[in-house]
Amino acid sequence: MDDRKEETGMRTLLLLLLLCAQGQAAIYRWVDDRGVIHYGDLPPPGQAEPVTLTPGNRVTLHAPILPTVSPPPVETAAHYTLAIINPAPDATLRSNQGRLAVRVTTDPKPAPDHSLQLLVDDRLHPLKGGRITLENVDRGSHRLQALMVDAEGALLAESQAITVHLHRQSRLFGNPRHQQPPAENTPP
Repeated sequence: MDDRKEETGMRTLLLLLLLCAQGQAAIYRWVDDRGVIHYGDLPPPGQAEPVTLTPGNRVTLHAPILPTVSPPPVETAAHYTLAIINPAPDATLRSNQGRLAVRVTTDPKPAPDHSLQLLVDDRLHPLKGGRITLENVDRGSHRLQALMVDAEGALLAESQAITVHLHRQSRLFGNPRHQQPPAENTPP
C-alpha cells in the first residue's frame, strides 16, 4: 500500500515539474519556405533559433492618497414632544352634529417650516394653533394621532395614538323629542 502512495506521489511530482517546465518554455523563431516568419514553442527541426525575451514592463502601484474631506454639517432638527390633551384617551363623546374638538400640545414651539397635523383614521388634517374642530364625524371609534412634519412632508415627531368613541343620534330614530345642545369637549 505504501508503494502505491509513493508511486502516486512521484507521478504527481513529475507532472508538476513538467507543468512548471512548460511555464518556462523557450520561444523559437523560424522562417518557412515562403519567407513567412513564425514564432512558437515547438520549432521544426534544424531551422529555429531561440528568442531571448527582455523582461516586460513593470508598473509599481501605490495606494491612492485621497484628500480628507470633512462631512457636511448636519442640521440638528428640533426634537419635538407631542401630546393630545383633549379629548382624553378612550373618551366617549356625544355630538349629534358629529363635532370632534381636538387640542394638541407641542414642546418646543414648531419652527416656521414645520407643521402640526392630526391623523384621524388614516386621514390627515392640518392643525392651526394646536386646535381643530372636525365636523360631521361618523359615529363610532376613531384613532387620533398628532404628527409634526417638515416642509417636504418628512415625519419629525408623533404623539401616542389614542382612541375616542363618538355617539350620535341615529337617523333611524327620527328627531329626538328634545334637542340637546352641541357638546363641546374642550376644557373650560
